[in-house]
Amino acid sequence: MDNFNLSKQQKILLVLFELSNGERKNLKFEDISVALFKKFSKDFHMKGYEQYPDSGDSIKRPLYTFRDKGMLSARNMIFALTEKGLDTALKIKNKVTGKKVLENDNFDRYIEKEILRITSLNAFKNFIVGKLDDVFDTDFFDYIGISVRASRMDFKGRLKYINDIIEFLKKQNIDKYELIINFHYFMIKKFDKEINYKMNN
Repeated sequence: MDNFNLSKQQKILLVLFELSNGERKNLKFEDISVALFKKFSKDFHMKGYEQYPDSGDSIKRPLYTFRDKGMLSARNMIFALTEKGLDTALKIKNKVTGKKVLENDNFDRYIEKEILRITSLNAFKNFIVGKLDDVFDTDFFDYIGISVRASRMDFKGRLKYINDIIEFLKKQNIDKYELIINFHYFMIKKFDKEINYKMNN
């Protein structure tokens, strides 16, 4: 496995996927570090001590990069793959195991799930029928998919994740997604104060 042409970040995603059995599961940093060492010892050993697993920035930095890209949730050194992370990691695993990775016009699984989640929100339904005054700040956090009490970095990561999906939908230029795109910009404008507060506190 060490000789397989994967980047370090891809190796980390692969190990996260295997540790979580392909599900959204909380993983301790220590368990991730040990699993990486067992599977890819040449890449993830302590500097100067090849017999011990690394637990430094070579692992921590990619994990928090994944969080900022919306692929991982992180809190108190506990990590869990998001739907986007699971989808990305599954593609890596399929390539490693020799399974065919289908390339087609369909959206990735995590995008399809987000579309279904967004269109099922009460706030989205109120937006469609013009009940804009019935959309509240709690609805905004439901839309982003995060708790009001979430940390600043978790909020930033999740907001970027949603923004990226909206940008993807815009590029598709498909009429049926116009309502979702308009809803997004309505929410961003209506709750700009909440966004600014969370981004800076």
